[in-house]
Amino acid sequence: MKATLNREESIIIGGGPGGMISAIQLKRYGISATLFEANRLGGLLWNANLVENYPGFPGGIPGPNLVELFTQQFESHSLEAIYQRVLDVDYDQNEFIVSTDASTYSSRTLVVATGTRPKTFPKRFIPDAGLEKVFYEVAPLLDVHNNTFAVIGAGDAAFDYAINLSRNNRVVILNRTQQIKALPLLVQRCAKIRNIEYIQGVTVSSVMVEAEQLLLKTTDQQKGIIPVDFLIGAIGREENPPLMSNHLREEAPNLVKSGRLHIVGDVQNGIYRQTAIAVGDGLKAAMKIYQFLKE
Repeated sequence: MKATLNREESIIIGGGPGGMISAIQLKRYGISATLFEANRLGGLLWNANLVENYPGFPGGIPGPNLVELFTQQFESHSLEAIYQRVLDVDYDQNEFIVSTDASTYSSRTLVVATGTRPKTFPKRFIPDAGLEKVFYEVAPLLDVHNNTFAVIGAGDAAFDYAINLSRNNRVVILNRTQQIKALPLLVQRCAKIRNIEYIQGVTVSSVMVEAEQLLLKTTDQQKGIIPVDFLIGAIGREENPPLMSNHLREEAPNLVKSGRLHIVGDVQNGIYRQTAIAVGDGLKAAMKIYQFLKE
């Protein structure tokens, strides 16, 4: 049974860079923000091999190291995340009603910084016996050694994941077309790593499980079946907004315009998913919330 309604000054959903900077800036204004995170602070940065376009790090910085710095700054302001999963959000009587798996909260202002979720392989493509060998992010696998990984995809994530995993494993990147969508810089780096093999124009038609390995049946007669220990899906990501009531969806444009509702970072930036952009979005949202509450 859920607890009674908890009233907050401001609510932030999502503990990635955008959500964290919103909480930090609001605290600087003397506004207490309640930040909900379902997993852990940092978002997709945990998967990043090297972040090279975030100001202040001329040689780049590994994603997990940047998360550590963000978290230190977050905690230096005596901020803490509430690790609860947000189930749905409503808007009633000039307040946002946020229901989590533990309680219900309300606030006059709301920041949605929930990022993206991975596009997954079709149902039945992976046999049930092999599901535990299939991942869409590499963060849980960075301590795995001496295994063979297949990465399906041709974008930045596919090549960055391959570089990250290749330190201690063999990696095969499978691109079903001839077109590479990744940064040329990442492609060039992969080409120089002996543990990475790039294969294009190959489609995986089915997956089988045998002796704790995944057998990837390809359309290429020469490659035939590729045995791997793990399969990584890097076939794209999609917006991951919280479940909103019909009333909130109808009111959203007006709430955004009034400064009550702010949707920041990857959850609304399409292909422009960059840490620096998310931080800018989150900072701007906090400044607008301050102006709204002040007025």
